[in-house]
Amino acid sequence: MAEPFYVRINGSRDVAAVNTGAQDYQGRKQYAAYNVTLAKNDKLTCYDAGSGSAWNIGVIDQYGAYANFTTASDALICNVAGTYNIFIKMKMNDDMWYIEAAGGDTPPVTPQDYDTAVPSECEDVMLQGFYWDSYQDKGYGDTRWTTLTGQATEIASSFSLIWLPPSAESNGGLGYIAKCYSNQNCSLGSESELRALIGALHNKGTRVIADIVINHCGNRSSWCDFNSLNFGTYGSFSPSSSWVTSDDEGNCNTTANKDDGQHEANYGAARDWDHKNTSVQNMCKAYTKWMKNVMLYDGFRYDYCGGYHTSHIDAYNSASKPYFSVMEYWYGDAAHLKSRIDDAGKNTLTFDFALKYNTLRDGIFKKSYTKCLKGGLRGKGYSKYAVTFIDNHDTFARGTDNEDVANKRDGSSVNDKSLMMRCNAYILSMPGVPCVFWPHWIKYKTEIKKMIDARRAAGVHSESTVEESAGSDWYRATVYGKHGNIKLMLGTAAEDAQPSGYTVVVKGTDYAMYYIAWATDVETVGDDKTMLKGQKFMQDGQLLIRVGEEIYDVQGRKVK
Repeated sequence: MAEPFYVRINGSRDVAAVNTGAQDYQGRKQYAAYNVTLAKNDKLTCYDAGSGSAWNIGVIDQYGAYANFTTASDALICNVAGTYNIFIKMKMNDDMWYIEAAGGDTPPVTPQDYDTAVPSECEDVMLQGFYWDSYQDKGYGDTRWTTLTGQATEIASSFSLIWLPPSAESNGGLGYIAKCYSNQNCSLGSESELRALIGALHNKGTRVIADIVINHCGNRSSWCDFNSLNFGTYGSFSPSSSWVTSDDEGNCNTTANKDDGQHEANYGAARDWDHKNTSVQNMCKAYTKWMKNVMLYDGFRYDYCGGYHTSHIDAYNSASKPYFSVMEYWYGDAAHLKSRIDDAGKNTLTFDFALKYNTLRDGIFKKSYTKCLKGGLRGKGYSKYAVTFIDNHDTFARGTDNEDVANKRDGSSVNDKSLMMRCNAYILSMPGVPCVFWPHWIKYKTEIKKMIDARRAAGVHSESTVEESAGSDWYRATVYGKHGNIKLMLGTAAEDAQPSGYTVVVKGTDYAMYYIAWATDVETVGDDKTMLKGQKFMQDGQLLIRVGEEIYDVQGRKVK
């Protein structure tokens, strides 16, 4: 048999099944027909156009929408009318159907191309949908694909983005030593379960961010023995030692380029790809295109970006055109992070490690609130490119004790509610794209939901304007959104009286967060002592009032 293959319906209607480029966890090749509408009692068989022959598969994978179908000797019979994604999974003498529902609350997602991976005035809030070894329950539940699918509605009610851990086949654990990018079966679950999760999140309006590990790669059996990669229509690749940097500790290629990492070169646990190598570049472009257009991820979190020049991220994003991109460049200096963003053509955001270390750890953790002023990349005018966060899978506890050496050194504790509220209130009030860490979400869900709801209602975004002041033991900020304001008080300022017109979002020891909506009609006295009625809005950091087609400042002076 040879491609092309089709799903044949009732012996006469053929729907093309495209090669997904990935094998399932038992080595079956997978061909998919998407968004196929079936009626009750429709009969499905397979058709091989190459040989002109049809055949029946008598086994269906016990996941997805399998309960809506019955296997018979001559066909697979649909018992429940609907729209489905139909997979033909093929292996010698071991073929299998897999079928999932393609509908939901919204139509299936069609991949779009975006001119930049950095949305302007981005109102997204992200959830890091895992923690270390969370394919097991390490104190905050597991985050396997099936578990997250069951929580998709609740997740989507607060988060418009979710970052998933690496989904490629790996050497084990959480997946940060990927060994076959085109095999999407991993410790979190099977490719079928992953597709069901992405579909469930999309149906609820949440975009899904893939963790892309391309600084380094695992091997099959020896230092430079790599798996072949098949990205379907985007290309097949056979990595070899020629793809590895010349200064890699494996010493399997002395003629290649040296590692061009700008901070964390020479990753010791796996072979480092030579990103100056055209074959490596073509593979990465094919991989990101395939992840977006076939696996239906909406964007990428690039792992270990200090290990290769960040200009390559621009090239890979320009090829695949995702909605969103963020790089992990683990460096605590905002000026340095700004330079790496510039090197990437301003075509990606980055995790704001400068904010984590200089504002949160050295400031809020220690109640030294002057460090909250213009924190992190915001102080460099780059809040648009900042993904703000408190902890992640690398910086947080590993195991069940909730306190590892790094956390004790940083002075953080997930069990310190006042500290967790201060930090989460800060990132969820400020410009940038905030990323909430899974254990914080699980432990303080009620409070974090309220903060996100207030941020969303106010229309605070990645480029919002902030008015702020601070002393050694207090911090006050007003953050202007598209529809209202957030007021944040930390330290002794949390004892201030409730601002007039504002409602309480959260309030406790050393923290208070308030919200007010813009009134549709507001009044202000103009220079001629007349009253203006219009709508408040922010523009270039200035509060203005729109009256019909004319614009005034808050003193009533007409703005040209």
